Amino acid sequence: MFLLKLAFLNIGRNPRRSVITVLAVGVGLAALIFLWGFSDGTNEQMRENVIRLYTGHVQVHAAGFEKALSPELIIPNRETLLKEASKVPGFVTYTERAKCEALLGTSERSRGVLLMGIDPAQEKTVTQLEQYVREGAYLAQDDKRSILIGSRLAKRMEVAVGDKLVVMTQALDGTLAGYSYHIAGILHTGSQQVDEIAAYITLESAQELLGLGTDTHEIVFRLDSRKHIEAFIKAFRPFVSEKDYELLTWDQIVPEVEQWAQWAEAIIQTILIAVMVVIGVSIMNTVLMSVFERTREIGVMLALGTSPGRVIKLILLETIVLELWGILLGLAAGYAVVGYFGTAGIAFPELEAAFSRSYMSTVTYTRVETIHVVQSVITLLLLTTLISLYPAWKAGRMEPVKAIYHS
Repeated sequence: MFLLKLAFLNIGRNPRRSVITVLAVGVGLAALIFLWGFSDGTNEQMRENVIRLYTGHVQVHAAGFEKALSPELIIPNRETLLKEASKVPGFVTYTERAKCEALLGTSERSRGVLLMGIDPAQEKTVTQLEQYVREGAYLAQDDKRSILIGSRLAKRMEVAVGDKLVVMTQALDGTLAGYSYHIAGILHTGSQQVDEIAAYITLESAQELLGLGTDTHEIVFRLDSRKHIEAFIKAFRPFVSEKDYELLTWDQIVPEVEQWAQWAEAIIQTILIAVMVVIGVSIMNTVLMSVFERTREIGVMLALGTSPGRVIKLILLETIVLELWGILLGLAAGYAVVGYFGTAGIAFPELEAAFSRSYMSTVTYTRVETIHVVQSVITLLLLTTLISLYPAWKAGRMEPVKAIYHS
């Protein structure tokens, strides 16, 4: 307790330097929390954008369908699978799709697309596709001759709402099948995968086009949280043999999103180390200045019988007190900034083209994972304490007589 009181007295002897040190720690930590908040918010939005726009949480196909996209690879025993899936904790709802590669054309242009037949009503319970219709309207449940396409695809083909497109693909029996469709709506999601490559018709129309009858190629499950994906897979796996089915999670279908998130976290980790070193050097300089200014005082303490260990403890205690004040300031400022931008968002409309490949939103809402804040605080405490060991050790090694007569 005596050392703690003495530490506070020493800190108060030069309030300007103490305030600067506290601000250095606080601003550095607040900046790190904001960077983590930006990174975590961006990564969370990317993951949720993929799930809500395209993949759902989990998908089931016939074995090999995801790579081959062969029309004949229909899902066997769908009713049984759906019945068993509905019993698994975490299950919310599902939708079914027919899916194939197709050629989309007008009298002047043609493009290869990923054609998906969806149940318009059921799709809305799993994804948010309807919310991205920017022109025209979403697919009607009983409209078998309407199609939704992305804004980039519409621009490349120079078509608009109401124009006619011809879809040609290989049917289940191997023959060439084709129908004409009118563009009901144009999507703008910001994702290249959807806006330039995908086209949507009703499930009934796709089944007719491909000759599937009532069969489908894909079942998409929506769960109540990404956290329950692993438990859902574990409970549902006994009903989907690897021989007959492929059971894929969202990050297996679009692995680049998780890779991007890991890369972003690695960058923040690098910045964290750099900021920590700067803060640590700043604190070391502060402690060294404090020790040099109090050389005679430390010499008197040692001459009166204070052990070098207690002197080292005193210097370290002063450092830790300054660190803790700085950490409290950094936590308050960091969470305040993250909270503000978590509501207001940070907009990057001019970067939409750059973000389109990674499912990033042009407006980022910051959110910070507690583990990242704890990691930053612990790293800061350990690094700055270790760095301050040198001036503390130097103070403990002083010779009393030389220190007292130091000029």
